[in-house]
Amino acid sequence: MPLVLILTLSSITFITMKGSRILMTLYAIDLGAGPFETGILFALYGLFPFLLAIAAGRIADRFDNRLLMYWGLGSYTVSLVLPFFLPSLSILFIVAPLWGFTSMLWVVATQNLVGKLSSGDIRTRNFSYYSLGESTGSVLGPIVVGLAIDTLSHQPAFLIMAAIPAMCGLVVVFRRHTLPYTAPANTGTGAPRNMKDLLALPAMRNALLSNAAVMAGLDLFNLYMPIYGHGLGFTATTIGLIMGAFGAAAFITRLAIPPITRRCGERAMLAGALLVSALAFMTFPLTTSALLLAAAAFVLGLGLGCGQPLSMILAFNAGPPERSAESISMRLAVSYGAHVVVPPVFGIIGAAIGGVAPVFWTCALIMGGGSWINRGNARRNV
Repeated sequence: MPLVLILTLSSITFITMKGSRILMTLYAIDLGAGPFETGILFALYGLFPFLLAIAAGRIADRFDNRLLMYWGLGSYTVSLVLPFFLPSLSILFIVAPLWGFTSMLWVVATQNLVGKLSSGDIRTRNFSYYSLGESTGSVLGPIVVGLAIDTLSHQPAFLIMAAIPAMCGLVVVFRRHTLPYTAPANTGTGAPRNMKDLLALPAMRNALLSNAAVMAGLDLFNLYMPIYGHGLGFTATTIGLIMGAFGAAAFITRLAIPPITRRCGERAMLAGALLVSALAFMTFPLTTSALLLAAAAFVLGLGLGCGQPLSMILAFNAGPPERSAESISMRLAVSYGAHVVVPPVFGIIGAAIGGVAPVFWTCALIMGGGSWINRGNARRNV
């Protein structure tokens, strides 16, 4: 079944997508990078996807999702191998935007296919399954990276990360006839597509703003938790386990998305999730215990873990069917835009104040704002 294949390959690929960013951060720190430099690396990761995600979505709508799948996995594998052969901080500044761009191609195609192959309540369930794969990667990726660094060192860890999309790429090539060709919908107007048309939809604006809050929280957690843990003297494995606690909670909460949304709607669940996330961010600077930090990360995972799939569902449903990939890519553009803006800005703040507490508390305010814009009628789309 095509959907099962897509969900399986996505789940496996997310191990590298999540693990490589932790590997990039820890390797940069090992090479002497500070909060500002690591913030810039995260920003570069999102730069090309931010600029090109919508174009990738339009390609998927007008041509074929499989084109993005081939180019995405193949180029992603090549870029992951480069730090092994050219070990330096400067190479990380080159490969970071390549990782972001090439992985984005794969994500646009697979998210659009999940939506196209589903409908109604089944779509919510299938996006939940897709997100379960992402949370599985959030658990396994940091743990695999942490163990690889502690046992083999940083450079071999890059080869391990590259082997995963390489194997998935081979499966896509050999099973390409199983994957559906999604012919572009015919609007019948011939009018040029304008992004402003989608932004004019209230439901789309809400989805994008909510997604911006979620991504800011994810970026700051992924950036500052390794920095905070490293400053406390934790090993890479311990940091990986703390990060993995987030992914474990995300897995659990995503199982609950279909029944909860059937009862109260996507927006109400998203409002509650962001409120829980705000409370979790407030607790991070209050403890130096690895166990308590893992517990706080778990609570954060319960909140932010369902934020991504819910905003994904809201964005897909907000756009017209003939522009589904473009709607998905607009959400991704906001996600990667957060990668560009949030890490360097908060990296500068972190370097200036010399502490993480104000950063985490500011993020708690952002989560609270995201919860506020989703208040009101659970099923309202305005």
